[in-house]
Amino acid sequence: MMGFFRRLAWRRAAVTDGMEGAAGRLKDGRGWRRHLTVDNIFFAAMVLVIAFLLARRQGFFLASPSIQVGAQAERGAVAPDFALPGLDGAAFRLSDYRGKVVLLNFWATWCPPCRAEMPSMEKLYQVYRDRGLVILAVSGDRGGKAVVESFVQERGVTFPILLDPANEVFAQYGVRGLPTSYLLDRQGRVVSAEAGARDWNSQAARQVVGALLKEE
Repeated sequence: MMGFFRRLAWRRAAVTDGMEGAAGRLKDGRGWRRHLTVDNIFFAAMVLVIAFLLARRQGFFLASPSIQVGAQAERGAVAPDFALPGLDGAAFRLSDYRGKVVLLNFWATWCPPCRAEMPSMEKLYQVYRDRGLVILAVSGDRGGKAVVESFVQERGVTFPILLDPANEVFAQYGVRGLPTSYLLDRQGRVVSAEAGARDWNSQAARQVVGALLKEE
């Protein structure tokens, strides 16, 4: 009889321990799921941030130029002069455009952000070309005219495209990333240097270009 009660007590203890163990495992499982959910949310947020930064770097999201037009005495030095051939073989010299507002752009056909910002450059050019704006886009493509001409024709670009296959002017200006742009006032001084794709047709860009064009 005593043996029977001992076995019954052991079974009850085993059942109780089993229930407590199952409850503990269930609690631990819920805690792990909560921890996993937090980790997943954090990971998803990081992925979205990285995706946004990469998309912006590739030119899918164009920021306005970080341009501030201050007093003329606060502006940079005169941009270095150079001469390069255009697609038609004619020579283009930067100093020939003294008295104009110049947007000097360094780019290449293989550069996605360069391609992304070009439509905004074309729109800006169409608005202000008759008021004194000049856009000079210097291509660093090694293939030169053979690579660049078809690209320009397909996209309907009308501002001058200059060829620098040896990247000599790129080196002269210390260009390290594409696209890189310099906005020059009528005296040829650097008003702004922009690294990365920009929305040159934005309200901010138009206001600055318009203000520069009003200067003597």
